[in-house]
This record gives sequence, structure tokens and C-alpha cells, in this order.
Amino acid sequence: MLSRILFVLLLNPLLLFSQTKAGGNCIESIKLYTSFKNYENNQANDSICLSGKSKKFSIFYNKLVLKDGQNKRKYAHGSLWGYQKGNDLFRYFDKTTTFGTYGYHKIIDTAGLIIYSKKESGGYRMSSTYKLYFYSKDLNSPLKKLTIKNLEADFPNPEFIAELKKLKKLSVTQADSNLKINDIYNKFYKH
Repeated sequence: MLSRILFVLLLNPLLLFSQTKAGGNCIESIKLYTSFKNYENNQANDSICLSGKSKKFSIFYNKLVLKDGQNKRKYAHGSLWGYQKGNDLFRYFDKTTTFGTYGYHKIIDTAGLIIYSKKESGGYRMSSTYKLYFYSKDLNSPLKKLTIKNLEADFPNPEFIAELKKLKKLSVTQADSNLKINDIYNKFYKH
């Protein structure tokens, strides 16, 4: 009996290892799009299914790299419209100013305006991180920093702007994880 238990205990890790090795389970899917039209038509220009050490996805100074074993595919700064990582969509934006923001911005809300966030680093030795927020009217229109001034220029409705000014921050999230700004936007612009 004892030998049977020891045999099962020894076999279990080997069985588990062989199942994960042979299965090659997809941990997360990455899809790259060179244009909005390709994204809209669900036509990825390149993709990879991350499944362990041999398949990797990385971003280094906004250069995207897909690695599949020894094969590396690199995408230069600005060569893609965006990419999808699992269920998250990231869109490329470059303000083309010396200290302007650039890179891939995560879409965090689409219930009205398209709202994006981007983590930035700063401070002494880049030791602190903070989020910047942006918006666009749709998935293919230019991104703008999420400020009252920019919203006033795009939506010259005094009642809409007055409602936004009541918010402590434009990036306030509600219980349903949508942003309060989109509730206000939809009240005035979606009928």
C-alpha cells in the first residue's frame, strides 16, 4: 500500500508537467493591427498566442516585439494603429512634440467618448508612476488629453461643460466601471 502511494505521488508531478507541456495552452492572445480598418474588420496583421517561455510579447521604447522560439518580429515606433492583448485594446498615439506623450494608450471606456489611459514615469530617477487620460470621439479620430479646455473646444455646449466642471476629476469611475464623464456625455449627445 505504501509503495502504491509513493508511486502515485511520484507520478503526479510528471503527469502534470507532461499535460502542460503537450497541451501548449494559450495563456493570452496578442493581435497587431496596422490600421483601424484592419481592426474594424478583425484582420490582424500579425498575432501570437503566448504559451510559455518560447512565445513572448514585449514593448521596449514603444517598439513591439513578438518572439516565437528563435523567430523575432519587430514593429517600429508608430508602424501600428494598435494592438489587442486578450480583451484589452491599445491604440498608438504620438503628439509629435518634444515632451508630448506617445506610445500605446489603453482603452478603458467606450460607453460614449472613447477614453484612454497611459502610465507614465517621472520624478527623481523615474521612480514614480502616474496615469494620463485621453479621449477621442471614436476609435479612429485623434486623441486629445482629457481636460475641460479640450472638451470645451470639441463640445461647445455650456450645460455639458457645467456638468463636467462639477466632477472632482474627469476620470472618476462608477460602480459599473464606466466613467462618470460618459454618463454626462450620453445625456447631452446620445439620443
